[in-house]
Amino acid sequence: MDESPYAPDGSPIALYATLPALGEPELVHGAVPAGSEILELGAGAGRITRGLVALGHPVVAVDQSQAMLDRIDAAETILADLEKLSLGRRFPVVLLASNFVNDPDRSRVRAYLDSCARHVLPNGQVLIQGYPRDWQPSSEWRDLGGVRLRLRSFELDGAQLRGEMEYVVAGQTLFHAFEALLATEAQIDADLEAAGLRRHRYLDDAGSWTEAVPRAGVATA
Repeated sequence: MDESPYAPDGSPIALYATLPALGEPELVHGAVPAGSEILELGAGAGRITRGLVALGHPVVAVDQSQAMLDRIDAAETILADLEKLSLGRRFPVVLLASNFVNDPDRSRVRAYLDSCARHVLPNGQVLIQGYPRDWQPSSEWRDLGGVRLRLRSFELDGAQLRGEMEYVVAGQTLFHAFEALLATEAQIDADLEAAGLRRHRYLDDAGSWTEAVPRAGVATA
């Protein structure tokens, strides 16, 4: 197990081992055929994974933190950087949750989407989570399962967001600094296009979840 209490990207491991799913497994389940095998990129400690397995989906969970993956016992796990992943196999569903598409480094976003494209079947689905289209920062405290959290501080410069989250987990206070880009639909569509994918539909009214599919005639190997 990793000795650090934080994953390589700065995520507090105790936090992600405690946070509950917030309806993501049910949303994904409703968008894909029953029993579809799912490649979950950035699975963390299995917050979404466990619900998907309970709903009948075999899951291959990928993360760059072994300490996170050690908390997943219901799925095949793979330790790897998402942007470098090359499994030599394809899946009917690839899942990229946790706002990876809001990374300010658009070259890294395109690498994530390239990884999605080279692992999805030609007739498969790529399900992507991003910030809601009308997202606004709020510093109010919220309670999610056994976690209390708030956006402790933030700076919003146009579409560039810098902030620090504060979490209270089992009496312990944890902090996580982050940067994000509130990417427009056009920006994300351009990134999808570069990866040989196209937006097919939104999966929710807030525009947080996108289903993308391989563009016809575009090789993604």
